[in-house]
Amino acid sequence: KGKKDKFANMTEEEKIAYLEQQRLAEEEMKAKRTALLSKYLQDKLEREERVSKLNNLKITHHWRALMRDLKSQELKKDVDILAQTFDRIVDRKNSIIKTLVKDLNDSEEQHMMSLRSHLENVDKLIANFLHSVAIYAGR
Repeated sequence: KGKKDKFANMTEEEKIAYLEQQRLAEEEMKAKRTALLSKYLQDKLEREERVSKLNNLKITHHWRALMRDLKSQELKKDVDILAQTFDRIVDRKNSIIKTLVKDLNDSEEQHMMSLRSHLENVDKLIANFLHSVAIYAGR
């Protein structure tokens, strides 16, 4: 009823001008609302992108820490296996060295016994030779 009363006192041109003004005001309000909503959504998108980037960095950092821990455990196992293998090889080589030292000592002892026996035989031969020379000389 209020609008009809307004229009009742207006001329046709005033009505058209008034309606045009109202339409322009509504369009301006709609444009402001659209711009405000667009700005709000743009800000929200930027905030979400920042949060997403931060979360991605956190996840990447956590993932790398987890992978480092796993790799560290794997490398520790490898080092333990290599240390055990090295110890076995050292033990085997020490055993071989002990065997070779024993064989060398046995060989040296055998050589000394052979040398002693040889020298005894040479002494016997010299004694026999001297005895033979004395027998032939005494004739």
